[in-house]
Amino acid sequence: MLNTVGSYTFTIDAYLSDFRGKATLPMIGGFLLQAASKHAEERGFGYSVMTERGKAWVLSRMYIQICEYPTNETQISVNTWVTDINKLFTERCFSIEDKNGREIGFARSLWAALDVETRRPTNILDLGELTGYICKKTCPIEPISKIGQPKEEAKLRSEFTVQYSDIDINKHLNSMKYIEHFVDVFSIEMYHDKEIRDFNVNYLFEGHYGEKLQVLETGIEPDVFTLTMKNAEKAICLAKVGWAQPVGDTVSLLKTK
Repeated sequence: MLNTVGSYTFTIDAYLSDFRGKATLPMIGGFLLQAASKHAEERGFGYSVMTERGKAWVLSRMYIQICEYPTNETQISVNTWVTDINKLFTERCFSIEDKNGREIGFARSLWAALDVETRRPTNILDLGELTGYICKKTCPIEPISKIGQPKEEAKLRSEFTVQYSDIDINKHLNSMKYIEHFVDVFSIEMYHDKEIRDFNVNYLFEGHYGEKLQVLETGIEPDVFTLTMKNAEKAICLAKVGWAQPVGDTVSLLKTK
């Protein structure tokens, strides 16, 4: 039996980095999903096994906290493990380490298993392979929370039509594409002075090829925003974004939470 914790190495490619020479949030999110996919596949509850059973993993919520963004041409390690499982959801956690083994970020994620044909949830407890890999390793960030739809007046920040490059294998809006469209609503001036420290996203409904979607912004307090992605009047995704000054001390940051 493999270890309950999987560790995977990724390189911050310069051609995918931002103007500061740092990894972007969608890039890091992509690494997290790759690590989750590899961890599950190696342990017998990944894409190939789920496909044979007519099921698919669907990301429901994710909370990412980046204490220090890695820079161009450096390597990071993503560690991932399953912490909880019930009938409807399983929770997977992550830690991100730089090349020296220093923790620079953490994440939590909540997943459901859907029937491919009906798109309805299935009983995760039926996946006996998964239950054997539950790990009690702690994750030092707060649990994933439900994001309430803002009651304040929201500002329209962008509109886009879901295109070929936006969709995944199911012809739905790729989970990282939601994040790309969210982080693009902020001005480049904000990225000059600050960084996204906390990113909490709730996936509500699937976006489909050809749909015209809107992204709206509501300011909660200084440097904290709620973003809503809508299809007409229907909210399909919500995000809560927290900004902060760049810091490099992971320990002190976590102590302030």
